[in-house]
Amino acid sequence: FCGSGPTPIEAIKLGRKGIGIDLNPISTFITRMTAIPCDIGTIKTAFEDIRNNCKTEIEKLYETNCPKCKQKAIIVYAIIENDKMIEIGYECKKCLKSKNSAKRFIIKKPDDFDFNLFDRIEKMKVPYWYPTTKLAYNGNEFKEGTHDPKVDSIDKLFDKRALISLSILYNKIEEIKDEKVKNIYKIIFTSNVHNVSKLNPVHQPRWKKGMHPSTSWILHRFWLPTLRVECPVWFYFEERVKHIIDAKEDSNFQIKYYKEAKKFEDLKDGANIFLKTHNALELTQIIPKDSVDYVFT
Repeated sequence: FCGSGPTPIEAIKLGRKGIGIDLNPISTFITRMTAIPCDIGTIKTAFEDIRNNCKTEIEKLYETNCPKCKQKAIIVYAIIENDKMIEIGYECKKCLKSKNSAKRFIIKKPDDFDFNLFDRIEKMKVPYWYPTTKLAYNGNEFKEGTHDPKVDSIDKLFDKRALISLSILYNKIEEIKDEKVKNIYKIIFTSNVHNVSKLNPVHQPRWKKGMHPSTSWILHRFWLPTLRVECPVWFYFEERVKHIIDAKEDSNFQIKYYKEAKKFEDLKDGANIFLKTHNALELTQIIPKDSVDYVFT
């Protein structure tokens, strides 16, 4: 049950050999991409390409009017109550710069432009692939106490403009030629998906109208709160890129040697980490008996 891989990763940091087993392929994927060395310059170059091809198209979906200077601005967040916008935080570079303000956004009530844009987006088609997998396990639908019966597939956990934006981003990531860099960006992409879903409630009394909302994904279920915050895809994707680059710089520094084993026996032949998506009840199929010094579950 290696999860996101702290045990095998810490093992190879210390010069030991690490094995990470998990039934969930996402777990072994995260573990691998956390530990594997990757050139930071290549990651940054790929981001420039993504930004040049995606940023403007995505940000147009999150445009608003600044009532102060009457120019176009970009939404940083929107408060949604019962599926209707009641507040917008936006970034207007002209107004914020002119005041020499440390604030990153200005707050306003939505206007006709905002509602009309939202309505137009609802009629748009999602341009590229997106998942429509049913929210079910072995054919049984998820029906928890707070589940909305109309929300029966993954795509319905997102606003339309988030779906459109995510499809644009993911399509561009799939075009990356370097497989390692592509997988790094898949980690960045997935680490941001929950931030831009409908699952983020606005906490009261920490939020009052006119203040930045405090948000987090507080329930281990697909619950769509009646008062929630909509976060723009590009704004938060760019933030995640910065965090993951910092993390990669750290892991590149701390992990001096990385050679992944394709099978257990490779650990005796220069490899120092063995990652496998596998059932923990059947470890003897891939790991010989009496061959492991320490097991952490």
